[in-house]
Amino acid sequence: MLRAVLVAVHVAAGVAGLVAGLAAISPTRPTGLRLRVRQSYLPCLAVLLLALLALVGVDWASLEPGVRVAFAGLSGLGLVMAYRIVRARREEARKAPGWQRRYLGHVYFTYISLWIGFLIIPALRLPLPQVTVPLVGICVLVLGNLLVSAYRRRLPQDGRDETTAPHATAARS
Repeated sequence: MLRAVLVAVHVAAGVAGLVAGLAAISPTRPTGLRLRVRQSYLPCLAVLLLALLALVGVDWASLEPGVRVAFAGLSGLGLVMAYRIVRARREEARKAPGWQRRYLGHVYFTYISLWIGFLIIPALRLPLPQVTVPLVGICVLVLGNLLVSAYRRRLPQDGRDETTAPHATAARS
């Protein structure tokens, strides 16, 4: 029963994180509902990580050594994701030159990690998971990199807010 609850909490936080991550990816400060959704991204990641750690703790004694290594790696990735999203928030608060690109890099890392986790689980159930899992991971990374690279090119080079960047000023004139 406890395991089922932890899995449900983990999955719900992951799906909510995929939605909230869309609002969090842009360095531009949103308002209204989009701001609230964006602010929910960090708590989604925190709940996801805590549920994962609890699941690993509950199941640890019954896990095979290889599965233990995999879950220890996933737990480590979750901790890195938590670190990166906190760093993104700090970059946004400080607004030092080039902050938008650093912010995007941190949030992108966490968001792409969510997508990989979300898509690898079904890939494990496909025939030849030793082929499908790496393929899914590579496809998500390539697609994510293409999208974030296109978005990154639209960010100001010198770290100014988009509202003061030359293209924004020219558009308002």
